[in-house]
Amino acid sequence: MNAPEWLDHAADIAQTYAQPILFGAGVVGALTGVALIWRFFRTGHAHTRVGFLAVVLATAFAAEGMWEVATGPMGLHPVMAAGLFGMFEVVMVSQGLLAKHKLAQTPPGDVRRHMNFVWAVAAGSGIVASTASGSLPEFLLRLFAPAVGAGIWWMGITADKPAGQAQVTSWIWTPRRIGIWLGLVRPGKQDLEQVDRDRRIDAITVTAHRLHHGSKRLAGWRKAKLRRLALQADDSMVAEAQRRVARVHRIEKLTDPDVAPVDEPNDAERELLDELRRVMTQATTRLRVDHARAFAPDQPGGPLWSNGLVQMRTSVADQIRTSAMDQARTNGRTSPADQIQTSPPPVDQPATSGAVPAVRTTPAQRTTARLDRVRPVSPATGGEVPPRIKDMVRDLKRAYRGDIPGRRVVMDRMGWTSAGDAQTAINLVRAERAKTTQQ
Repeated sequence: MNAPEWLDHAADIAQTYAQPILFGAGVVGALTGVALIWRFFRTGHAHTRVGFLAVVLATAFAAEGMWEVATGPMGLHPVMAAGLFGMFEVVMVSQGLLAKHKLAQTPPGDVRRHMNFVWAVAAGSGIVASTASGSLPEFLLRLFAPAVGAGIWWMGITADKPAGQAQVTSWIWTPRRIGIWLGLVRPGKQDLEQVDRDRRIDAITVTAHRLHHGSKRLAGWRKAKLRRLALQADDSMVAEAQRRVARVHRIEKLTDPDVAPVDEPNDAERELLDELRRVMTQATTRLRVDHARAFAPDQPGGPLWSNGLVQMRTSVADQIRTSAMDQARTNGRTSPADQIQTSPPPVDQPATSGAVPAVRTTPAQRTTARLDRVRPVSPATGGEVPPRIKDMVRDLKRAYRGDIPGRRVVMDRMGWTSAGDAQTAINLVRAERAKTTQQ
């Protein structure tokens, strides 16, 4: 096959001045790329052109390597070499354009096979072109130049690719999973502080577990190690380690198939249970103190009252309401006269007056309706009123400007727990107001 003379002459010039021509083309491409990048920063619309220029430069360099192989080791005619040197690059460009065309369809098509073929062609082109290299840097440059063009195509396509469903299958052993299995990689996002904190908690947990379940000969050494670890731990770390060790102790019972599963309380539920325990402890302690103060037979001062079953001081027995009048009552009348008409005194009770008895002598009197607004029951005469009763009297005056309801209502509103102190405060306020009304 005879080629025109001008084509042979052009081929000879291209072969003779191949490197200067490529160098000039690279300089022009670099300057054009810089100009386009500058324009991109100013307008924001030149990134596609810069990527296209990079693909052209990488493809041109890879094609030049194929030209060297076709005219050198293969010894082909320049016309045949001209048809061969761009074969790989044309295939890469065609597959990349086909992948972009499928992405533009509705719905988008699958481009995975096309891009895999682009990577295969790029690898083959780089391997073939690198055989015509004369040095190691040229070998590496010719080997990776087609991969650069394929990578640019891949980045442009995957950026436009919509998010698809998860793959049906996945590899069992991947570098990341192997790193996690070896303990070199931790799953999830963690900062260095959290990683160090978890490492200390794990060390405390493992050492405590080995101390309780390991060899007795190493118990002393493990105790010392546990103390050293505790020096660098805070309360929350120790609590977490304790929770883990307790879970290990209960693991046999938790995994027993004959035992029904029990849900472990979370942190909020544990805090609520602790608060309930504290409240119950405080309430029980106060009740025990009040009981000991009210029912202790060996307390000095004051006679004792007994009905055959219960024995207590008379001053305490006088404060216990046993009739229907003891219940909370909301009455719209506020004057003493209205109160007398609404709640008249029983037959065995004398007419109301300003005198307030200090001590009641018979149980029958304690069952009468004497606890009215006009003649309230007062505490025992003699002796100084304790400071806590004075504070309760002050709070009670502020809370109730008018009539004072029953003891239970007052205790619920004021938050008092001692029935005796509450009744004493109520009696003092009622006595003071009754005295003021009479004056």
